[in-house]
Amino acid sequence: MTMGWKYGKPIKERLLILEEPGKFLPFDADRGLVEEVSAKFDIKGLAESLKGKDEKEARKALEELGKEVMKLTMELADTKYLDRTGEMVERVAKQTGISFPHRLESYVELSLLGLRPTDRWNIAKATTKELVLQVSACSMQKALGEAGVEGLPCKGFCFASFETAAEKTGDGIKIEMPKALPQDGVCEFHISV
Repeated sequence: MTMGWKYGKPIKERLLILEEPGKFLPFDADRGLVEEVSAKFDIKGLAESLKGKDEKEARKALEELGKEVMKLTMELADTKYLDRTGEMVERVAKQTGISFPHRLESYVELSLLGLRPTDRWNIAKATTKELVLQVSACSMQKALGEAGVEGLPCKGFCFASFETAAEKTGDGIKIEMPKALPQDGVCEFHISV
């Protein structure tokens, strides 16, 4: 018996077909999404506009930005820049009834890529109960620091963007941030359902 014929059919015939005739979808995020999101929002300009404001005012402005960035990211990801990964995440969620963490994670990752393509981040844990995201290099935190904005008002940006994505996915989430830049070397977000 040759490999590939173990189950009576060639491997090619047993695999799930990911392509649909006439419908091409790439597996990776389209650069166009990154370009559109980055072009619409200016982190450095925003940081400069927050100069002299207290942390509460800065956090409120960044919460609004987080919501706007995530809304645009989701709109683009679900329409103009739909990729195979996004399509499969949605298909699996519908078939299994399990949304968290994959649907939320997909939007969060695309949002990070879209607005802050040079940031360093990692998904440290992803289960059906908890998602742990670590950001070790954050262009937003850096821009705020360079503009002299004190504290960590960008926490509001991240929390608001995660909550906006969770509203769309229907996941009731709880967010904690046990570690923060620069003192801990990483911003660590624990998102649970």
